[in-house]
Amino acid sequence: MYNIKILFGILSAVFTFLGIVPYFFSIHKKEIHPHNLSWLGWAFITFIGGLAMLSEGGEWSVIILFANTLSCVLVVIYSVYKKVGVWSTTTYDYMFFGLGILGVVLWQITDIALVAVVCAVLADLFFGIPTIIKTYKNPKSELALAWGFCSLAGLFSLFAVNNFMPIEFLYPLYLFIFDTLVLLLVVFRKGKKG
Repeated sequence: MYNIKILFGILSAVFTFLGIVPYFFSIHKKEIHPHNLSWLGWAFITFIGGLAMLSEGGEWSVIILFANTLSCVLVVIYSVYKKVGVWSTTTYDYMFFGLGILGVVLWQITDIALVAVVCAVLADLFFGIPTIIKTYKNPKSELALAWGFCSLAGLFSLFAVNNFMPIEFLYPLYLFIFDTLVLLLVVFRKGKKG
């Protein structure tokens, strides 16, 4: 059974990177416009989240967080280089980014592991809300294929969980739900706008 968990952990990382490859091609062609505040926040929070899960005994389900960290950093660097990244300066963008930072701070000061993971998930969500808003307004600014692969990565990471205690499965479950939401926004909003 343990070998199956390892396999699903590795599959979650593979699908994360499979999603990032077409995303990079779309950035290269200037077809999509990542929201860089979201991607920076995600890089930060998934790195810290991976470290926290490791310290609490999480094993193979943690792979998706470190794969996400690397992917997020690379997206920001390349979208800045190609001049396609969105750097919104609205009050809402800064508010959600600030709430994300607050979530990270709360997560770091709490001694209760489950509360810390909930704060991390909320921080990640707040970092992601500008991407949700951007995608809702302009579904062509994101790539369905990439979000589909990331959604599958989240699903595989759920199967990599060793025990179904909230401390281990909450973050992978959230990633699966968030990535699926963005995927659905891209697919269905693009269809309506088309």
